[in-house]
Amino acid sequence: MKETVMVKHAVTGREFLNNNRQALDYQFSELPEGRYRLEFAGIEPELAQDILRFRQELNMFRFELPDNEPQIKHWYYVNPERVQFDAEQGRLTIEADSQIRYLPTDYWA
Repeated sequence: MKETVMVKHAVTGREFLNNNRQALDYQFSELPEGRYRLEFAGIEPELAQDILRFRQELNMFRFELPDNEPQIKHWYYVNPERVQFDAEQGRLTIEADSQIRYLPTDYWA
C-alpha cells in the first residue's frame, strides 16, 4: 500500500511537507486515547522553524492508497502544544488529538 503524508498551513494552504514532493523519512503512530503522531527525521532547521511559527494553524493529512481499492483520507487536528522540533537530531514531531477519516467515493463516484 502506498501512502501520502502532508503538513500544510490551514489559512494559506502553504505546503510544508509532502512525501510525494520531497524525500521524507517519517513514521506514523496511533497513540492511546485516539491521538496520532507523525515524526519526521532529517528536517532542516529553517523549515522546522516555519512549521513551529504556524503551529496554531496546521493541518496534517494522510492518504492511504491501497492496491485496487478506493483511497482513504485522514485529516488530523493538530495539537499546537505537541508540535516540537529537536534541532540536535533534526526530528520534528507533530501530534493530533483527533481525525476525520473519509472515503472520497462517499461523496462522488
